[in-house]
Parts: sequence; structure tokens; C-alpha cells
Amino acid sequence: MSRSWWGKLWILVFMTVLAAAYVYPTVSQLDPEKSKFPVKQKMNLGLDLQGGLYMVLGVDFDKVYRDVIDRQATSLQERLREKEIPIVSIKTVREGLPTDDPHVVVDASADKHDALLDLAKKEFWSLRLVGDAGGKLEFGLSREYRQEIREKTLGQSIEVIRNRIDEFGVAEPSIASQGADRIVVELPGVKEVERAKELIGRTARLEFRIVNDKAMSPAQVASLVQDISKEKGISFKGGADQKFSDYVRQINEAVKGKLPEGSEIAFERTKAINGEFLPEGNVPYLLFSKVDVTGDDLQDAQVQINPEDQRPNVGFSLNPRGAATFEKLTGEHVGERLAIVLDNIVHSAPVIQTKIGGGRGQITLGAGGGDEVLKEAKDLAIVLRAGALPAQLNFLEQRIIGPSLGQDSIKSGAMAAIFGSLAVFLFIVFYYRFSGVIAVVSLALNVLFVMAILVGLDATLTLPGIAGIALTVGIAVDSNVVIYERIREELRHGKNIFGAVEQGFAKALRTILDANVTNAGAAIILMMYGTGPIKGFAVSLLIGIVTTLFTAVFVCRLFFDAYLKRLEDHNQTTISI
Repeated sequence: MSRSWWGKLWILVFMTVLAAAYVYPTVSQLDPEKSKFPVKQKMNLGLDLQGGLYMVLGVDFDKVYRDVIDRQATSLQERLREKEIPIVSIKTVREGLPTDDPHVVVDASADKHDALLDLAKKEFWSLRLVGDAGGKLEFGLSREYRQEIREKTLGQSIEVIRNRIDEFGVAEPSIASQGADRIVVELPGVKEVERAKELIGRTARLEFRIVNDKAMSPAQVASLVQDISKEKGISFKGGADQKFSDYVRQINEAVKGKLPEGSEIAFERTKAINGEFLPEGNVPYLLFSKVDVTGDDLQDAQVQINPEDQRPNVGFSLNPRGAATFEKLTGEHVGERLAIVLDNIVHSAPVIQTKIGGGRGQITLGAGGGDEVLKEAKDLAIVLRAGALPAQLNFLEQRIIGPSLGQDSIKSGAMAAIFGSLAVFLFIVFYYRFSGVIAVVSLALNVLFVMAILVGLDATLTLPGIAGIALTVGIAVDSNVVIYERIREELRHGKNIFGAVEQGFAKALRTILDANVTNAGAAIILMMYGTGPIKGFAVSLLIGIVTTLFTAVFVCRLFFDAYLKRLEDHNQTTISI
């Protein structure tokens, strides 16, 4: 054999050994922690193979638009004050309007109409004029700004969820948008389902707000809430049908006109022994509506143990801007209470004893057992570090896939692949004889290379991925058939075995390339625009196309050259094909 043939053989041997080393930990169920085998990486199994959690989350864009229009109204009011443009009132309107299109109404004197309209046009491009009646102007969010909010909210929600899941320790999660207002989350191998749901769904909006004790005492606030609840029939019974945020909103709407301007009511929730929230245990606070410091200024959050009572809490640190604002805030309100508000719920409201510098503080958690509070502290630290969700997420669909289903799928898929491949191998050997044996060896190497590349790329194997591997075997067989039929045709035209093999491989190459390039184009499109299982199928198919070209053209020809050399040494003029 020539030196170039031996060089090609060593390349093949090296690639085969390397591929076998990558596949071995998965096939042998190797324990990476106990084994000394150099390759410890195992193939990641998808949700359909190892079980886990599948969820469809809906983004509450109606609330997002309400919050945005409220902020726009506040910004417009402050800008009008700076420009010394007096107004009678400014308020947001939702009644009688589509739920996703709230308006802000500005009532000004007729002589200030043009100045108000000019300011809105120049500085508030996000608003569109929907009503003009004398001095009363009505604005809604512009279509472009609404689309920008929708895209930004979806993208940010996906990123925040991914960050949280990464810290939760889930391997190869799948998170993607679906339609205009849904997010699909797949978490393979998750066992703590409820904890994962709680971690994903928490908005984790952290705020620091001053308690307005000077306007109303805590007893007066509690009495007002009690009276208004009885008068309006507002109550919180808990359960899946009633959200606490809706209860708080109803209370604040009912007490309008009875609270000092620029204030609102928030609650601290206390837990019963069994972990359920008690309605009568909710402690009301009168807070200034203005948020002084937010979680946007958060730099880090870690679980800490209080040395006095050995209970865990969450310590946080703010970035330089947040630290400066926090120091200024605490310096101006010494002797007053500062409420630490998380997701519109007051966690604690300590009295400011002195100006606090350094931008550090802690969130004290509620009552409960040591392990329960420690888990709550860990999860809270995770969501604070990962960032706040820009919108409330509603769980629209949930499917828990058990590991037994995954094992059955693996077993069924493996059996189907083994019997299908065996049938193909037997047919090829029967039909093409010794040349068929060469094809079988190249097909086996093809599957080995596909599996090794999947492990090396840290890709996730799913049921559609197994289907892609099976299709790869079919494509590889087709390539061998094309080559062998071309060799047979050359032999029928009277060429000797050496010329027939040479021409067979040369003429079949273009046909094989055309077919595989077409398949690769389809696989690339599926990989770019598909999600979840479709993408898994496309990835395995694309890898299989590459390995098929290598084994059909390089490996098969290498073995044929060795076969022809043997025939030449024995002076044989026929080939087993």
C-alpha cells in the first residue's frame, strides 16, 4: 500500500478512537465523579427522554401597558411642572377602553392647550393623541412603542428566566417565545417541580419606599382598611382563583380620596404554621407612591446567617449610583420607617436610626422552619441576582413528564434503531456481498461519529434527534447504493475492476453532493426557524449529513483500495459486488 493510504488509515484510526472515547461514558453509564477515564462528558438527554417539566407561560401585557401608561403620566406631569405649564388634573383611564390600550387624560386651561400639545409632540413620541376637547387632551401609547414594549418584554423575560434556571442547576434548558405573548420552557431532569415554578414565576421587583407615618398612624391605616373592606365587601380568601395583587388593587381603588396625595397602601403578609397566608394577618402600611431605590441598582444578593438568632436572611449590595441614592434617602429620613418591598409586598419596615452608607442591607424573611426559610432565602437571592421579570407571567399549561416515559422511549428507540439497522445491514451484505460488508463498516463508523459529535458539542439528544440519526443511516445507505450501482455500470461497460471502482466513486460523488447539499439546506432552515424537537431533529440530521459524506467518500474508498490491493496480489479479475 502507498504512503498516502497509510496516512489516511492513521487519520481514520485516530478519529475512530477519539469518537469511541467520547461515546464510552454514555454507553457504559460511567460515573464522572468516581471514574478516572479522561473523558467524563456524557450525552445530554432531552425532556422526552429523561423526563422533566414542560410549561407554557403567558405574559400579562395588559398589566405591562397599564404600568407603562402610569409611568408616562408621572413623567408628563413632572415635565409640565418643570416647564411651568399649569394643569387642572392628570389621570389614567381604563374604563370603557380595550384592556391593552389604557389612556392618560390631561385637563388644562384652554390658553395652555397649544403649549401642552407642543410639549407632548416634541418630548413624548411614545404617546399618540386620541382625543382633543378644548383644554382636555387624551393620549394613548403609540403603536410603534407598544410593539417595542412587547418585543423588549418578551426578550427580557426569556433572558431573566434563563439566568434563573442556570443558577438553579438545570442542564440544557429550552426557553423560547411562542407567538406574540407566550414563552415555552422545557426543563429536563427537574425533580422539584413546585420550586422551579416558583423560581421562574416570581417577578422579584425590589423597592425601597418611605412609610408615611406622619400623615396617618399605623392604627389609623389599619382602621381605614378594616372599615373600607366591610363597606365595599372586599376580602382576601386566598387560593388559586384570587391573586393577592388584585386584592391590594381593590383596596387602593376603594380608599381613593381618603389617603394623602402621593400615597398608597401595601401589606406585609404573615404566615400560619402550615405555611398558608392568613388574611387577618396582613399588616397594612401607608407608603409614599414614589419609589426611591429599586432592584435595578442591585449589585449582588447572597444568603447570610444572622449571628443573633442563627436565622438565614438575604444580604444585598447596591451599585455606586444606588448606594449614593440610598445614603441620601436614609440621611433625609432619619427616625422614619423604610419599607423593603418585594413584589408589592412589604417584607420589613425598620426605623432608620442613622444615615446608611456603603449601599448594603438585608431582607429579613418570615417565620417558618429552618430548612424552609433557608430554601426561601436561596431562591430569593437567585431571583434578585438574575434580575426582575419585566412582566407578570401566568402558567397556561404544565406537563410533568416522568422518567419512566423517558426510559421507555430510549428503550423503544434503541430497539427500533438496532432492528432497523440490522435489517438494512443484512440486505446490503446479501445484495452487494463483500462490498456490502465494507458499506456496513462505514455505516457503523458513521453512527459512531454522529454520537461522538453530539457529545462533543454538548448537544441534547431527543426523540426527534434519534429519528434524525435513523434518517442519517438511510442517507448513508443511499450514498453507498449510488456508488455501487455506478461501479456495476462501469463493469457492464467492459472496464476492469480498478477502472470501474475509480470511475464509480468519481461519477457518484457529484450525485451524492447534490443530494446531501439539498438535505443540508432543509436541515439548516429547520434549525434556524424551528424550536424544541424540530431543532433537535435538524441538528442531528445536519451532523449526519457531514459524517455521511466523510464515510461514503473517504472511509468507503479507503477500504475499497485495500480490497483492490488484495485482489491484485491474488491476480483476481472479478470483484464481489
